[in-house]
Amino acid sequence: MRYNHFTSAIYFLFFFILYACNSTEETAVSNETESNIPAAQNISYTLIQSFPHDTAAFTQGLEVYQGKLLESTGLYGKSSLRLIDIKSGKPIKQISNTKEIFAEGITVMNDTLYQLSWENHLIFLYDAKSLKPLGSRDWNYQGWGITHDNKSLIISDGTDKLYFTDPATLKVKNILSIKDNMGPVNNLNELEMIDEFIFANRWQYDYIVKIDPTNGVVIGTLNFADFLQKNSKADLSYLSKNNSSAQINGAVLNGIAYDSTKKSIYITGKLWPEVYEIKLQ
Repeated sequence: MRYNHFTSAIYFLFFFILYACNSTEETAVSNETESNIPAAQNISYTLIQSFPHDTAAFTQGLEVYQGKLLESTGLYGKSSLRLIDIKSGKPIKQISNTKEIFAEGITVMNDTLYQLSWENHLIFLYDAKSLKPLGSRDWNYQGWGITHDNKSLIISDGTDKLYFTDPATLKVKNILSIKDNMGPVNNLNELEMIDEFIFANRWQYDYIVKIDPTNGVVIGTLNFADFLQKNSKADLSYLSKNNSSAQINGAVLNGIAYDSTKKSIYITGKLWPEVYEIKLQ
């Protein structure tokens, strides 16, 4: 069949209208799904006690392993992996990253410790018991926070996405978009799996979100607004000192570690003077 210009124009108009209708329908479905998400519930907690923390430690990852506290610190030229004596806040053992590495979150799965780097596209592996380095592997995205569900490593890159990744190959198996009743939730940073839910710091926000890993919905928040100012025993004037690391880089809430034996959560922040033990109510 041959088409003249008039016939072609009719077909073009028909398909344009059909496409527009489908696009409108898809948008409506998306909006309807979002509107059905209830507002996240406020999660209450009790402050149990506090412990000293190195105010030079730019905390990126926090982890409890066999009753001991592990910490990953960031900044170029200052990044490290530390085994911490929680009572004194001093490192029992410390491994410094090379100066071109900006270290990020950590997790331990099957006695292997995984440490992210920010823009270096590398994940460092260690023996969790001895902290002996086991090499590194390439990672295609930025590294922010990391945890696991005993099957997959779960990694954030500062967006609203969480990457469920094979621990042996680092191949991405699934990407989960995180959302609440207002839409996508970005700036996801340090992660911790607690009783089958993902808890996440949001960079530059004074709260932690609780995420349902089956659908990516934020179902709860822990409010830490003015928490440090209200609970610190230290002189906090260093945080506002001109041209200080705290002022330049931001001494924000970051660091979540869960002790499943004690049912305690340890939280801190970048350059904070304390680590705090809390329990959910």
